[in-house]
Amino acid sequence: MNISKHVNLDRIWAFAVIFINGWTFALPITDEPMPIWLTPVQFIHGIFIHEILIMIYLVYLLITRGLYQPIQTSHARDIFFIIAGIGCLGILSTGVNIRPLKEVAGACRYFLLAAYFLLSIYWAKRHGPTFVLRTFLIGIACSGAINLYLSFNVRWSELGGLPFLLGQNGPGGPLGLSVILSAWLMLERKTSLDATIALASCFIGLFAASISYSKLSMLMAGSGLIAWVGVLLLTLAKRRSRRLSAVLFAILLAVAIVYKGEVSQYVQGVNAFIDHKFSGSITEDRSVETRSQYFIITAEIMSSNPLFGVGSGGFYDGVMATESSKSSRSYEEDPEKGEKGGSNPHNSFLYYASANGFPGLLLVGLLFMMTLQAFWRYLSGRGVAGSVLWGCLAVGYLIFGMTLPTLFNTSILYLPTAVAVVLTRQAMKNEVAGLVG
Repeated sequence: MNISKHVNLDRIWAFAVIFINGWTFALPITDEPMPIWLTPVQFIHGIFIHEILIMIYLVYLLITRGLYQPIQTSHARDIFFIIAGIGCLGILSTGVNIRPLKEVAGACRYFLLAAYFLLSIYWAKRHGPTFVLRTFLIGIACSGAINLYLSFNVRWSELGGLPFLLGQNGPGGPLGLSVILSAWLMLERKTSLDATIALASCFIGLFAASISYSKLSMLMAGSGLIAWVGVLLLTLAKRRSRRLSAVLFAILLAVAIVYKGEVSQYVQGVNAFIDHKFSGSITEDRSVETRSQYFIITAEIMSSNPLFGVGSGGFYDGVMATESSKSSRSYEEDPEKGEKGGSNPHNSFLYYASANGFPGLLLVGLLFMMTLQAFWRYLSGRGVAGSVLWGCLAVGYLIFGMTLPTLFNTSILYLPTAVAVVLTRQAMKNEVAGLVG
């Protein structure tokens, strides 16, 4: 097999893995029966299609290269070992708390996530960082577009004439983040395809977040808009990009005029969503009250289980054993969901604090700071637009981590971090080449 054919096959495989991975993030969540291709299929507990493809690829690397892939930066190596360390803690907590064996499989999944992080770096080096980021956004945008289509057809609940997004903040969180990531793709664009995907992903993410009925998804998307302003201002500063920007603005203006009625109805509907979610005092918001109570509950769980926590599926039992859970401020946990190990504190940091004790909280806290550092090492060199984008990424991921339990057990954080690692290395090489030249 010649080199070019091998690279093409590798590119196709990488595209399939990253696209399917992105696809799983914004699929509709509903009690209505859905086609199997609209559901995130698990082969084993917590193992999805794209992860099976990763395993096959790892076997291929084992056969052809002995699985040897050098980690060229200490920062990437540290992140890899911390992700794997979370898996080790999960296995230890499962054993100490005598949890079901399926939770061991769930803990081992972090080893696969660590490997996926390294593969993302490898693919970004081989096929380009924009290839990885673009493919990930295509996956999220495609499933987000289907979610929007079904949301308008099912209309399980409405406000201001607009339907709620199916799954609300479940898919709304990744779609809100995709607005920020699309701004990054626009900043790094190499071709017109990059710009097209960035714009499409931005529009789909904004539309979805605006009807998600999730205050936090809306805030993430709003942070993405700020990132886009910084990137567009940088774009307008380049003479060759002004014509394209003028054409896009003219197209948007024409669409707004032609569909004036629909646009007006949409704006009124979104205003209704915003008024309903942001009006009134924060202290009177029941969701804020229950989420803040989880901090107290988790602290009580950690005081009783400081070293090993209660295991990844033991949150319900841990909550029921606390005095804080009896407060009227507490969320009423679902016993059936708790029995299946599905209860969680709706917060990634609290989830690992309760599941793995202080060591778990320490590891995810360190991991979060290291990923932000990876973003900063590259984006700080991209001027004001890069600094603004870094701030939006930091805010977006913090909101995601404080409201959803899936920041550290999915690739939503790791894949963009891999892109940042490769971009940083490329920038350093270019800088050295410039000095030598």
